[in-house]
Amino acid sequence: MNLIQASRLATFGLVLCLVQPAQAQIARTPVGTVDATIDGTPYPGETLDIPSEGTSTAEFRSMGPVTSISIQAHNPEAESIMRDVLTIEVSLMGGDASSSIMDVSVSWWPDGMSEPFYLSEDSGTPPEIVFDALSLEEGAAAAQGRFSAVVCRRDSMFADADKNDCRQVEGAFDTDLRKAA
Repeated sequence: MNLIQASRLATFGLVLCLVQPAQAQIARTPVGTVDATIDGTPYPGETLDIPSEGTSTAEFRSMGPVTSISIQAHNPEAESIMRDVLTIEVSLMGGDASSSIMDVSVSWWPDGMSEPFYLSEDSGTPPEIVFDALSLEEGAAAAQGRFSAVVCRRDSMFADADKNDCRQVEGAFDTDLRKAA
């Protein structure tokens, strides 16, 4: 596992840790959707704002000319908010829909942080993302677009990808974004 993968896994875990206690105390506040299919099975995801924590499952951060966007969708039909989570992460050189895309990753966590899970890294097929609209303006930040990826099973954080168990993921997102603290 490289440093980027470890960072993404840590970010996913942190957001899940923030969402779980917040969701026990307040009602869900959906701020967007991720409508996808995972190997042809519909995935109805929603992004959530967590006002009491000052965070969201759809955030962006800028570091110099680089913008990182994380869109973490939760299936409202899952037995727990911690399960059946689909994450899209992208790094851009710039901050609008015409920005050059530097890196994209897609992951699916059917059982939350429990293993197995599915990552696009090492699948042999680079994930693709297209922004139809992207605004990072304070109070009006939002992203709309489409994505596709092949995600392959991992039995643990440090296991190699099982290229015999991969899933095609494709869909569209339309969500508000919150500036990460």
